Amino acid sequence: MLRREYANLRIAGRKRRLIEQLSIHFGHPVSLCRAGARGRDSVFVVKDECQTMGAVRLCNPHLRVSALSADMPFIILSNDERLSREWRCFAEAGPAGITPRPLWRDEDALMCEFIAGPRLSDRLSQDPSSFWELLIRTSRALGRLHALDITHMDASLANTIDAGDGCRLIDFEYGPRADITLEQQMAYDHLRLLESSLKFMPRRARLRIDSWLEVLDAVLPKRTREVDIEPLAPAITRVLACHGLNHRLAAIFPSIDQRT
Repeated sequence: MLRREYANLRIAGRKRRLIEQLSIHFGHPVSLCRAGARGRDSVFVVKDECQTMGAVRLCNPHLRVSALSADMPFIILSNDERLSREWRCFAEAGPAGITPRPLWRDEDALMCEFIAGPRLSDRLSQDPSSFWELLIRTSRALGRLHALDITHMDASLANTIDAGDGCRLIDFEYGPRADITLEQQMAYDHLRLLESSLKFMPRRARLRIDSWLEVLDAVLPKRTREVDIEPLAPAITRVLACHGLNHRLAAIFPSIDQRT
């Protein structure tokens, strides 16, 4: 925590320049209010005297992420690759209400529309019994994203905002490993969603997985259901170790039962 605070202090000069850039972009003065930090980024809400103008992600060179094992199905992108990927995803999916819309970017910053609403992870904290309902909402949003041939690669309730009129997917900061097919990426998004949520699942909720499986059955094309899960295994260890669940998941992804 202290390391992150220090890293944020070290970008004070860049923050001032960013305020100048955005004030020019909007044609009037704006301010930046810290909204948190995600990975290698500092995140701000952009405001003027009357309203919230957007949310901006600023790459922070003083923040580091741990190296990934080479067998993970996703990779760490450079700052430019990451912002370019997020901009592209927002530009294609934003108009359909799947993600925020992109508004402005620089070589180390990206601003998108501000989505007022809590993350679904906060909804789960408030009401653990809503576990499968929240996963269903996110998987439906992922299904709409996949229809555009876009994948997330870090799907979670924490990366999904409840916008009132639907969900918005955010934080497209990882990319797929080069040998992971589009269909495997799509399967991974749903399995990663479950993987990242399992530790928060109420014990009795395991018996109610059918409602989520019905949604997967509806949103996943046949070619995605037939993928080899093995290359995804290092990133979904909780799911694969939970025998009661993975046996049920094999109805959607048969290769789960074929693992030795």
